[in-house]
Amino acid sequence: MTPNTLSICFATMNRPLNAEFTLDVLHTSHLDISTWHDQAFNRALDVQVWFNDHPSNLGVVGAYQKLYEKVQSDILLFLHDDVICREQDWDLRLMAEFIDDPSTAVVGFGGALWHGLPDLYKVPYQLQQLQRGSYRSNVDDAEVHGERFTGRCEVAVLDGFALAVRRSFLDRIGGFAKISEGCNFIAYDYALCALARRYKQKVRMVGIRCHHRGGVTSVSNDPSVKQYVNQQAYDESHRWYYENFRDVMPARVGG
Repeated sequence: MTPNTLSICFATMNRPLNAEFTLDVLHTSHLDISTWHDQAFNRALDVQVWFNDHPSNLGVVGAYQKLYEKVQSDILLFLHDDVICREQDWDLRLMAEFIDDPSTAVVGFGGALWHGLPDLYKVPYQLQQLQRGSYRSNVDDAEVHGERFTGRCEVAVLDGFALAVRRSFLDRIGGFAKISEGCNFIAYDYALCALARRYKQKVRMVGIRCHHRGGVTSVSNDPSVKQYVNQQAYDESHRWYYENFRDVMPARVGG
C-alpha cells in the first residue's frame, strides 16, 4: 500500500516547543502554514511532541518508543527539536523515497556511505573502529561534517537528527524496544540503520536544505540529561552496538 500520511515526531525538554524550529519545519512543507492548526491540516501533516520533563526523562529512544506507540501514520519523521528546514516542499521529497521503493525502511537528511573500519571484528575492539565515513548532507555547514549533497542516494548509516521510518518496519522490529536495550541517546541511529540492513531493507538519504544546531540539550548540566550523556554511556552504547550487530557490520554502499 502506498504511504500517504506523515507525522513529525519531536522529543524535547523545551516546554513549550521552540517555535522557531517548529514553524520553519511546517512553513516549508507543501501545506499552507496558515492552516496548520486546523483539524484538516493536522490530519494531513500530524505533529506529535513528547516532553521529557523532570524528573521522568525517558531519553531520546524512550520518548521515540512512546511516540511510536501513539502515532499511527504510515511514515514517522523523528526530528530533533533544533532542526530548521529551509527547503520548500521538503516533505514531498521525503515521502517520494518511500513511495518510489517499498523496500526503503529509513530515510534521513544526512548519512554516510560506509560505517565501520575494514578490520572490525578482526582485531581487538576499539571504539574508533565504529567510525563512519563519506558523510553527506545539505545542512548549512555541510562541508564541516563531510560533503555537501543535494541529491538522493542509498547510505550505510544515517545521522539521528532526522530519521523518517516506515511504520510497518517499526512494527516488524517492535518499535524502539530492541534499541533501548543498549542505548537511549547515543548510537540509536546506528542501531536503527543496522536493523534495517538485518531485515534486508534500504537506508537512504535525501539532501534536504536544512540546518541542525546540535548539542543544545546534550551539553546541559541537568542531571536528567547527564544520565544519558556522559563518557560511560557513550562507551557502553558503542560496545553494545559492537556486540549486537556483527552480522551487518562493517557496512558500505556505492555512491
